[in-house]
Amino acid sequence: MNFFDINSVAIIWASEVEWKIWNTLLKNLLIFSWNKYWVNPKWGNFKEIDFYKSISLLPEIVDIAVFCIPWNLVEDSLLEAAKFWIKRVIIISAWFKEIWNLEWENKLRSIAEYYNISLLWPNCLGYFDVFKSLNLSFWTREVNTWNIWVVSQSWAMAVALTDWANKNNLWFSKIISMWNKAWIDEVDFLLELEKDDKTKVIALYLESLERGELFYEIAKRVSKTKPIVLIKSWISSLWEKAASSHTWALSSDKKILETAFLHSNIHFTNSLEDFFSMVEIFSKVDYKNIPEELAIITNAWWPWVVSTDHCDFNWVILSQFNDEEKEILKVWLSSSSSVSNPIDIIWDATSKTYEQILNNLSKIDKVNSGGRESTLGCKNRAILLLLTAQSVTDVENIANVISNYKNTHNDKLIFVSFMWWNLVSEGKQILKNNLVLHYDFPEKAIFLYSKLLNQKKWESKKIEDKITFLLPENIFDLKNKLEKEEKFCSNDLTWEILSSFDINYSKEILVTNKAEIEIAYKNINSKLLALRISSPDIPHKSDVWWVMLNVSSFEDAITSYEKILENIKINCREAIISWVTFSKMITKKKNTQEIFVWFKRDKSFWNIIMVWLWWIYVNVFEDVSMRVWIVSKDEIMIMLKELVSFPILSWVRWQTWIDFDKLIDIVYKLQFIFKEFKSISEIDINPIFCDDEESIVIDAKFYL
Repeated sequence: MNFFDINSVAIIWASEVEWKIWNTLLKNLLIFSWNKYWVNPKWGNFKEIDFYKSISLLPEIVDIAVFCIPWNLVEDSLLEAAKFWIKRVIIISAWFKEIWNLEWENKLRSIAEYYNISLLWPNCLGYFDVFKSLNLSFWTREVNTWNIWVVSQSWAMAVALTDWANKNNLWFSKIISMWNKAWIDEVDFLLELEKDDKTKVIALYLESLERGELFYEIAKRVSKTKPIVLIKSWISSLWEKAASSHTWALSSDKKILETAFLHSNIHFTNSLEDFFSMVEIFSKVDYKNIPEELAIITNAWWPWVVSTDHCDFNWVILSQFNDEEKEILKVWLSSSSSVSNPIDIIWDATSKTYEQILNNLSKIDKVNSGGRESTLGCKNRAILLLLTAQSVTDVENIANVISNYKNTHNDKLIFVSFMWWNLVSEGKQILKNNLVLHYDFPEKAIFLYSKLLNQKKWESKKIEDKITFLLPENIFDLKNKLEKEEKFCSNDLTWEILSSFDINYSKEILVTNKAEIEIAYKNINSKLLALRISSPDIPHKSDVWWVMLNVSSFEDAITSYEKILENIKINCREAIISWVTFSKMITKKKNTQEIFVWFKRDKSFWNIIMVWLWWIYVNVFEDVSMRVWIVSKDEIMIMLKELVSFPILSWVRWQTWIDFDKLIDIVYKLQFIFKEFKSISEIDINPIFCDDEESIVIDAKFYL
């Protein structure tokens, strides 16, 4: 059901008293052109809205009912609405989960589930369809019609956003407040937004993500056609305490969220200023056709330097001009000007100078369009105009020159930054009146330009086809065995699972007493052995001598076995011991590298995969690549290339490349183990030995 296809409304209760907040709902409903009713047992009357004593007496089955009644009366009203076949309800009433009143909230959920009612509730601002002039909220501000859809978990943020937007000539298609999301959440809204042709940009304010895995998959698809700008609070000890009393929000580790947002192309920020700026830029600019190079014009050295740095930080390409183009750019400019990019027209530039350089840039475009292209073949470029006011600077005239140029060159993407305040305030107002994109500092303009480029590239990027894998025939037998395990998977079952998925693994034999040492020693049949403790209480085996390496004889195997158990008694007396595993000692080659892989079911996004090299790179340099999986083999290769330490895996100082195909094959298959065995909460591969011939899992732990 489309929650927002509404042609008839009933307000349940509200108030006819002008000064009460609930009266605002009735006032807002007056401008709605379709059928509107007021249900109130007091038999009140309010202007043009027909009134009825109960829901059952309404003359039609309305599309939506809005409850603004005391919380303890909501249940009976919801039952009455259900019996009258009303399938959409907004509950503005408060005092549910947000004050720990779970019993009443669960009652309402049960009713909604039984009668298949869609609920937007509780304690929310409501809903606003601007195109239909349908304001089902207690927000009184007039909102103009345009292309931004706002979804806010906080009604205060929704109010703030609409207030800011009106000040900045930005308007909306729809506005929704969710509060604690007892029923409808951001996933439902994204599904509706995907079909909405009146919305250009989606603005989300979230304090929690209820269905992170599904949100990620849908957002990755929706963001291909509509930019999604998201502001979300992070988790901290203080935030967690506040959230528990606010919305019971579930928050995730910052890096995990950043990864999920990055790879679903959600334009995320925790800055209100950046949030507002990104919403504005996507709302106003046709990013699908923007040029992919930037020309910067400045009248001062400092902005020149800062802008160049920020272009580098944001992966923005500065246009390069060939000798012929530079000659055109120099026309009528001072001899001390620089026509490299950034173009420095020096401190005494006036409106005539700005007008001249803009005309010179246009001449280059005309030359290129005639067949003589620049070095990079760029017939069009975005322009960033910078100004710092000097004693000779005619700021207002420069603002008019830029505005006129913008109005006569609709195909140009123009950003402006008049720096400082009082000296340029009137010029800024001229730019604003002419709808020129202006920012106080150049770094904000460059940042937003990079966001436009990212969105353009994302929409042209092919989303991976559904990734499949042929599961082993014994998958159900393996799952049954895993159900009998506790804390983490036993070594024998771990080896069986890895073998079934055709993953190269250093097989281990579990030894539970001295008599079994000889059998294990002979079966492994290796000159060197590795011995490790097997215990669900000791995941990191090498911390206090619970691993013995390079065991070279039967006698040494017995001594090492006894030493491991002795260390357990000293350092971890309460540990549950499955005894000791024996395995072949894998000897490193000169170019052997250690790759670590980790899978985790995160609270919001469930399926996280991380790869890194051995300890110094992750512990010291935090050199980690992360994804929300499942990902393709190509994407796993990209993850490896993202590591700062990647050259160590490929070529550095004549080192032999590792066999990436074999390493990637192991990581790829591990994903499907984690996917199929839902009881596994983490997979820790510690490590994979990789060289130019093979990749082999040395130690694997499946935590339950």
